[in-house]
This record gives sequence, C-alpha cells and structure tokens, in this order.
Amino acid sequence: MGSKREEGDVEQILPEWAETLNRAILESALDCIITIDGSGRVREFNPAAERVFGFSRAEAVGTELAELIVPARMRAQHRLGLARYLQTGEGPLLGKRIEIEALRRDGSEILVELAITPFKINGAHFFTAYLRDITERKRGETARSRLAAIVEASADAIISTDLEGEITSWNEGAEQLFGYKHDEVIGKSVTILVPPERRDEEPGILERIHRGERIHHYDAVRRRKDGMLLNVSLTVSPIKDENGHVVGASKIARDITERVRIERRRLAQYAVASLLAESWTLGEASSAILQTIASIDNWVLSALWLYDFEAGLLGCRSIWHGGAENLEKFAEVSRSTQFKKGEGLPGRVWESEKPTWIYDVTVDPNFPRAPGAVEAGLRGGFAFPLFAGRAINGVIEMFSEHVVEPDPDLLQLVEAFGSLIGLFIERRRIEQELQREKDRAEAANAAKDRFLATLSHELRTPLTPVLIWAGGTVNQPGLSPEVEEGLKMVCRNVELEARLIDDLLDLTRISRGKLQLQLRSADAHELLGEALEIVRSEIEDRHLKLSLFLDAARHEVHVDPPRLQQVFWNVFRNACKFTPEGGTISARSYNPRPNSLVIEISDSGVGIAPESLEKIFDAFEQVDSRREGLGLGLAIGKATIEMHGGTIRASSEGLGKGATFVIELPVLAAAG
Repeated sequence: MGSKREEGDVEQILPEWAETLNRAILESALDCIITIDGSGRVREFNPAAERVFGFSRAEAVGTELAELIVPARMRAQHRLGLARYLQTGEGPLLGKRIEIEALRRDGSEILVELAITPFKINGAHFFTAYLRDITERKRGETARSRLAAIVEASADAIISTDLEGEITSWNEGAEQLFGYKHDEVIGKSVTILVPPERRDEEPGILERIHRGERIHHYDAVRRRKDGMLLNVSLTVSPIKDENGHVVGASKIARDITERVRIERRRLAQYAVASLLAESWTLGEASSAILQTIASIDNWVLSALWLYDFEAGLLGCRSIWHGGAENLEKFAEVSRSTQFKKGEGLPGRVWESEKPTWIYDVTVDPNFPRAPGAVEAGLRGGFAFPLFAGRAINGVIEMFSEHVVEPDPDLLQLVEAFGSLIGLFIERRRIEQELQREKDRAEAANAAKDRFLATLSHELRTPLTPVLIWAGGTVNQPGLSPEVEEGLKMVCRNVELEARLIDDLLDLTRISRGKLQLQLRSADAHELLGEALEIVRSEIEDRHLKLSLFLDAARHEVHVDPPRLQQVFWNVFRNACKFTPEGGTISARSYNPRPNSLVIEISDSGVGIAPESLEKIFDAFEQVDSRREGLGLGLAIGKATIEMHGGTIRASSEGLGKGATFVIELPVLAAAG
C-alpha cells in the first residue's frame, strides 16, 4: 500500500516540477521564446520577447502571430507556410537559423535571427520560435564591412600594428605607397619602413600610443622597398579592445613628398635671394647657395662653375657636399678640371645654353669624370646655366645617388636661380670694374693734389723777395712817375700771383681735408664791410652804384673771420669784374629765422646761363673764360661756408640779367 501511494505522489509532483522548470527557463532566457498553435495564435510570450517587441504577455497570448510581429508585406507568405506544413508536414525553414525582419509594437522593424521547432501535444501541432535581435550586431558588421572597404580602397596607406610594433594589417594604399605586398610585411616590424637614422622615433610613438594618445599629422620620412625616401604625414591612433584597453596602433600615412618639394623650392628661392643680398662677393655665399639648391631634392653634391675670361674655359670655383670621403674625392677631381664649350656636363650647358639632364653619369659618353662618379656612388646629374642678359657667365651642376628623370617644375625654378645668380655675378663684376676705375681716379686726383701743392710752393718762393723789394722801393723819394707807376704795377701783379697761389694751396688743403678753421665770435656785418673796403677803389674806378641794406637784427656768428671775409671779398670781386661801368651792386642781410643769417650780394652784370649755374662752384670753372683767374674763388668759398655749417647758392634770370649769391650761416644764440 505504501509503495502505491509514493508512486502516486511522484506522478502528481513531476508535472508541477516540469511546469515550474519550464516557466523558469522562459523567464530567464535571454532570447525571445514564442510558442504558437496550429492556428498561428500565440500561446506563450516570454519576458525577453516582451522587452524586444514591446507587447506584454497578456496582449500577445491569443493574438495571431502574423498580426503581432510579422511585417504586413510578409504575412501572406507566413500564413501559406503554416498551412502547407499542417497539410504536408514539410517546412523549408524548420530546424534552420535564418535572418528575417520582425515588427515591433511601435511600428519599427528589427532584424532577428530565427529558429523554429515544431512539436505535438495530444495530436495537436505547436511551434516554438527562438528569436534573437541582431539589429545592432548587423549594423556593426555592416559598418565594419564598409570600413574595411574604405580602408582597402583608400589612397592613403593604412597600417595597424600590435604594441610591439609588428604589422597586423596592410591595405592596398600601403602597398602602392611603400612597394611591399601584404604577405611581405605582415608579422614584421614596422621599422622596415623607417630609415636607419630615424628609427629612434618609433619607440616614442609607441610609448604615446600605450598611454592612449592620438598623434595628429606628424611629418616624417619613410623608406620604400626600393630604398627611395618619402615625406609622409602620419596620423597614429590607439586600437582598443571591448574593455577599453589599448592593444595596438592604427597608422595612416599620406604621401606629402610633392608638397614638401614645393615648400622646399619656394623657401630655397627666398634663401638664395637673401644670401645674395647679404653678400658682397659670390665666394662668400657660394657654399650656402649650393647647399640650399641641393636641398630642394635629394641632391648630395652641387658645384659652381664660372667662366675664366683669360683661359676661355669653365672652372670649378665652389663645391658643396654632405662630407662623405668618397664625395670629397670627386670634389677634388672637379676642382682640378676645366671644360671647354661642349665638353662634360658644364660644357654641354654652356654650348646649348639650356639646362641638361644626365640619366646616369657613370655610363654617359660625354662625362669625363665618370670614374670618379662611380667611386663616389653618383648616378643622376643635372646642370643649368647662369645668365646675365643673353650671356652665360657660369653653370651650377647637381648630382644624386639615384638616376634622375627630367622635372618640369625644377626647370622653371632653376631658370629663376640662373637669372638671379647670373645677374649677381655680372653686377659684382661691373662694381669691381667701377671700383678699379674709382681707385685709379682717386690716385690721379691725389697725384694732382700733390702736384698743385708742390707747384704752389715752388711758385710762391721766388715771389716773396720780389714783392718785398718792389714794395720797399716804391716808397723811396725822388722816383720818376714812370718808375713809381711801374713799381706799383709790379706789386699789383705779384700780389695777384700770390693770391692765385694761395687759392691753389687752399684748394689742395680742402681736397685733403686739412683746411683748419680758427673759430671765434665775429660780427658778419663788420666782415662784410671790410671785404667791401678792399674792392671799393675798383667800384669807384668803374663808377658802380653800391646799395647796402643790412637789416638783420642778429648778425653775431661763430666763424674763422679771415676765411669768411675772403668769401665775401671773392663774391664782391666777381660782382665788380662782371658788372659793366655804371652798373649796380647791392648787399643786404636779414634773419629768415631766429637762428639764421642770410647775406645776399647782387649785381646787374653779365648774368649766368642756366647750364652754368650747376658748375660755377666747381674748381677751375669760369663763367667767362676771357677773364683773369683760375676759377677757384667760388669753389673755395663754397667749401669754406659749408665747413661753417652754412650754404651758398647762386641764381640768375639769364645772360645779361645779373646774378645773386645767397650765403646763409647759423647765428650765435642770444645771451641770457
């Protein structure tokens, strides 16, 4: 009896336990679980389904599944499939995982992964659908697919590495830029792209990536598989896993070689112009110019060849290179070489008057320095002419360690260089020639000054005793009128001769800067009056009218009185000399400013032609060559006035209309 009761209890407990277990599974499942009967109506709708589709279990149970979560465009097909299975027992989607659109309560569609399992209870058909929302996963996969397509199609090199710097991905752009195939680099260190001299950069980049930093537009130099160097702009970003830990680096490299080349060429043109502007000779700037021109591309040696007028050949005047021993040997060969027109690279440029490329100098038949080029590791060569107008006065040549192809942009640039440097050479040649002419002229002037000084001294020496004897004799009593007049004539002429000699001596002292002034305070009006007294007898003899208007209130000046009086006397003497009998001479003074005195001396004489106004203050210039004198008075007067800080100028309305001389001097400051 006891065993039968226990069996009954178990039979009663098992369905309850199974129901509890099923309910627990339904409620805790992460996937949506929906059960429908043979009519297509929902019999079970678990909490995951409620969260995904937005319907409550109470709303869903009893509702046709097609009306609940199947998009309207797919409902007819759903119903036909269910009816076909019930009739034939065949369902092409049963037991498979498929991806299909489903409808949410708010009308939006999502993508779900669906698996359907059929079963029977007491002969009735039921179906359980397991659904998983894969909308976000699909979006992620689509985004990754698109990103992968973008990466692969990008013209930029896109490379990823692990934290040790080993390459883990390599796109088509990287293959095109660096020349390596995908299989050649995966698993290798990214330093295969870095020139040896720059490999110390990479650890610093990886260290920053370890810290989660992003490096924007870092300009660097990288090396292709064939050894050619490239200028690139790098953007390096950390790659993080789902937990945010940095696991690698993504590098985008863009070729900026052309941009860098353009910038270098623009800066080189500015630098060459600056070097020439700051240099007196080409020799001072040639090395820096050659280095600057070589820097516009990967030229390792450049040389300047100039035309030797005596030899009629081109000779190497300056060379720049990086300092390698093999390049210096080639430089020594070049320095000891001269070329005639058409010979070697410089001679070919000289003959053609055009830039010349040599693809490979080691095999070129007209490159005599080929053995030296082989030893120096030089391959490509290029040279361009230096022009001054239409004439070539030099050539600059450049060499590369690689073969070179013609570059149209470089041709335009060197045309500017050639003109700039060529004109500098010609300008300096002309300046040097002018300097030599100036030196010769200065030497001639110095010789003239020495001659005048010697001549003046030698001429004055014998006149002194003559003047002493004549002056003493003329005052003796009892002389006949004829003898007395003759002695006076001798004195006048000797004094005139002495005055001319003094003028020569003064001119010599002025030209040598040795004329000394003995400055002191003096009254300009008094000096003017004293000068006038010297020529008064001549004024009276010629019946000239004299007018004085000394209106200046301030006429105290700081001068060398005898020198200033001599200037006044020279101007008065000229006025007497060039004014006909019965004419007029006038002098006036005034203060145009409190610190300035002006003295004007005018006459009604022969006047001055306009073309002579600019020359009358030059030594040995005379308005009228028929008059006596050497034409030194005004030249000495101008120099004397300027040494006093003043000015003198002349004006005339033309021949026959008189002349005016205007002397302006600073006056002494008023006392107290």
